[in-house]
Amino acid sequence: MHMTRSIPRSLVNFGLVGSLVAGLTGCTGSMGSTEGSSGSGGNKAGSGSGGSSSGSSSGGGNGSGSGGKSGSSSGGTTGATGSGGNGSSSGGSNGSGGSDGSGSGGDSGGGLTCSPGIPATTQLRRMLNREYDATVRDLLGLTSVNAGSMLGAPSTMLYADFDGPMVPDAWRIYQDVGAAIAKTVMGDATMKAKFISCDPSASGCMQTTIKNFGRLAFRRALSTDEVTRFMALGSGTPAGTPAEVAEATLYAFLVSPSFLYIPELSETKDPSGKGIQLSSTEVAARLSYMLWGSTPDATLNTAADANQLQTPAQILTQAQRMIMVKEKTAPLVSGFHDHWVQMDNSGQHWFKGGGHDTSVFPQYKTTSDASFASELDNFFSEVAFSSGTFQDLFLSTTAFVNQDNAAIYGLDASKYTGSSFQKVTLDAEQRPGFMTRAGFLSSYAHYNETAPILRGAFINVYMIGVNPGPPVAGATMMQPPPGNYKTNREKTDALVNTSATCMGCHSSILNPPGYVMENFNGIGQWQTKDQLGGDINATATVNFGNGVVQNITSVKQMMQQIAQTPAAQSNYAQYWVAYAYGREPNAQDQCVVNGISSSMNKGSYPILNILTDLTQTDSFRMRVAGPQ
Repeated sequence: MHMTRSIPRSLVNFGLVGSLVAGLTGCTGSMGSTEGSSGSGGNKAGSGSGGSSSGSSSGGGNGSGSGGKSGSSSGGTTGATGSGGNGSSSGGSNGSGGSDGSGSGGDSGGGLTCSPGIPATTQLRRMLNREYDATVRDLLGLTSVNAGSMLGAPSTMLYADFDGPMVPDAWRIYQDVGAAIAKTVMGDATMKAKFISCDPSASGCMQTTIKNFGRLAFRRALSTDEVTRFMALGSGTPAGTPAEVAEATLYAFLVSPSFLYIPELSETKDPSGKGIQLSSTEVAARLSYMLWGSTPDATLNTAADANQLQTPAQILTQAQRMIMVKEKTAPLVSGFHDHWVQMDNSGQHWFKGGGHDTSVFPQYKTTSDASFASELDNFFSEVAFSSGTFQDLFLSTTAFVNQDNAAIYGLDASKYTGSSFQKVTLDAEQRPGFMTRAGFLSSYAHYNETAPILRGAFINVYMIGVNPGPPVAGATMMQPPPGNYKTNREKTDALVNTSATCMGCHSSILNPPGYVMENFNGIGQWQTKDQLGGDINATATVNFGNGVVQNITSVKQMMQQIAQTPAAQSNYAQYWVAYAYGREPNAQDQCVVNGISSSMNKGSYPILNILTDLTQTDSFRMRVAGPQ
């Protein structure tokens, strides 16, 4: 892909490349990278010295292994591998996939023991692509850009999020996209006003613009030398017009390391002696990119400029305010829960498999999957922003209904004829929690029938935290022996009983939770008769780990038990810590996990309190040096 820049070449040749952009090219191969593109977040920063007067970059850690979208913002770690606690989904040495949907991690994740301290994090974290889009949107009001033959969000033209130092092609594309953004902004009066609000030919206009916009773009005040270098853009030969100088200045901001990266360069020792105290502007960036995935707003910048983000109480005040700005925090909440339930994990079964046989399931439409996914995002957001708890994720009967799922939920479809959602309350016995919604049930099913192994494996591995490891070789090719089966449960039992190796795990661990879900057909409709003609038997003995084995007679009973299972709570807490902090589980963060798990166990701990508590840790407002 190649896009032509519109910045006047004389301006580029003078100060832009010679002093500003050179700061980035000089760092190529040494700057820390963005977080891992696979895994539950976490930077995988390259060690070595940072360029552009940034000092040395601490080493980062590897993104965890569960796949899917990365976590948010506050830096990578050198912590240990593995998912912790119960050996559930992230980390471990075994691969993903398998016919039982056991996912990544296997049984080698291992437990983590709390070791008080602060994990080492990268000092130079590159913005994720989604953060780049949000930052450009919030700074300039731009959501779409036309670059060459491509039209779309700026990040669609960038390299995918990647590990390691900046590479030449990625750097070239940053420049191309930056030029396209600058051209678009300067050609639109509304967007242009967000960058420059005076006549660029007027005395003092460019200096004021550089200082004011620079404070926002760099998330800190510019130094005198930086202002001087930006001002020099207008003194090239041949001289550009004032409008060209203004466009080149905006372009220079957009390709500067201080914009593309989120540096943490404070060297002030914390009075506690535990680490290096982040500056208020650095704390503001951590807060904003963790909670909003974007640049700080005016209120947060004001607090940072007044140095009022140094104590836990000061940070808490801003965090509580920011979390309640739902339109900005909701993407974090939805993104996290998509990650927790593996919706972003390409090795899992969400919305895969070519849909369903409409001759068997006439209520299913090929366009339904996107709607089902949106319903789940709405569900997770509703639970969180209505003071819901971890337990409510499994027990809430709130649903969002439209033309795609009304009939599936047994509602009068004539009342839900459009694509817009209506919030409703479903039957508490049949529809508690997200796993009784069409999105999960239709994804974890086969083309023309239910899939108790897929459903049971998901519940075991990702919810309960009981992971038997990957299936035996050739398991995906096994077929049940011929027989006159009356239910899919009978057929599934016959399948696993053909192998003594399979029988042990499937009969006692994997299959039972899936059998409890057999009252839901392949797209999530409630059924009491199997499509093969027999009566549904949804009773099973379920192993919840740590010696807890119960005879379960209803889906509600199973969801209640999962909600109170300590391993499930610990797994959820660990996912939050890794996702929000953007780093792999480690012994230091395990202390935070343990504290959150303890609060969750009490049953009245709102999900949004997890976010505020994450801003109160030592590791949120301090850093320690990593390996050089």
